[in-house]
Amino acid sequence: MEQASAIVLWIAFLLYCGSFAMFLVALFARHEGLERVGLWLVAGGWTLQTAALVLRGTAAGRVPVVGAYESLSAVAWSVALVYLALEFITRVKAIGLYVVPVVIGLLVAALTEYEAPRELMPALRSDIVVLHVIVMLTALGALYVAGGAALIYLFEEWRLKRRRLSGVLGRLPSLATLDKLMFHATLLGLPALTMGMAAGVIRVETFAVERWWTDPMVLLSAAAWVTYAVLLWGRLRVDWGGRRVAWLAITGLALMLTIRFAAVPYLSAFHTYGS
Repeated sequence: MEQASAIVLWIAFLLYCGSFAMFLVALFARHEGLERVGLWLVAGGWTLQTAALVLRGTAAGRVPVVGAYESLSAVAWSVALVYLALEFITRVKAIGLYVVPVVIGLLVAALTEYEAPRELMPALRSDIVVLHVIVMLTALGALYVAGGAALIYLFEEWRLKRRRLSGVLGRLPSLATLDKLMFHATLLGLPALTMGMAAGVIRVETFAVERWWTDPMVLLSAAAWVTYAVLLWGRLRVDWGGRRVAWLAITGLALMLTIRFAAVPYLSAFHTYGS
């Protein structure tokens, strides 16, 4: 079953690559039909990746988030899910070209770290841990998308100020589209981040982990939560938008990336994705 999981994941990876190729050709050819093909290839890739995760979890007898291979694959899955949800719900277009490479990059990193399933440590075998993992994956997917949109927003704004509107780069999403994407992705990500952090607190309190609140991962997570809370407060209450929101989203993205690629594997004393 594990071998089947790996094969299905590779097929999903190829579909994601195919979708990126479709989006790239559509950018040069200005062909909306190719964009739709790319979107459905992403949907197909996500469906197969879901099957791969289910097969991996069945083979391992647990939620497949242990170690770099599983956790990176799960984050890629969540980014693709958030992209598809935002595409179908908000009708924000022309972002697949910029989101799908993130999914591909995460899967490349995951596949280079492949290992056979291993057991989850006893302390992490609980329903609250499963809840924590599910909502944190949702948060990561949404907030990565928000940060990516923010980076494109600032680049697009820089080009507009210098009146560099010609060529292929002139077909980037509009500032209004990117602003909308940042807002909706954060609106989805912050509640999930809140629930994930709450579930984590419940778990460490249950096991009476000493001074858990001083752990670098906890401090960075709190800083990220405050950043995104300020972003939504400013957007909803004082009508912030554009550049200010983009910088907050990028700050939050930097914190989330630091948590995943520095705090979890190297700095945190108790949180290593079960490895």
